[in-house]
Amino acid sequence: MRVSIITPEQVVLACDAHQVLVPGTKSPFAMLDNHQAIISSLVPNGLVKITKPDGSEVRVQIEGNCIVEQHENLVSILATKARVEQ
Repeated sequence: MRVSIITPEQVVLACDAHQVLVPGTKSPFAMLDNHQAIISSLVPNGLVKITKPDGSEVRVQIEGNCIVEQHENLVSILATKARVEQ
């Protein structure tokens, strides 16, 4: 599956992923390949955890108004601000 994290200024991250864990407004949830299509709001200040196909993990801090959409193995996360944690 492919994941992109986008702010109004830039594409913060675009990579392949095995799993994407997001901080949903009601509760955190994970998406894998062939996940049911979904659109959800995310908490205003949260952490997205992406597990890449090689098993490595990328963490991205998101802020502001945030939503996620997953459709046909494409995960798009829109956020006011986002930064990859080192």
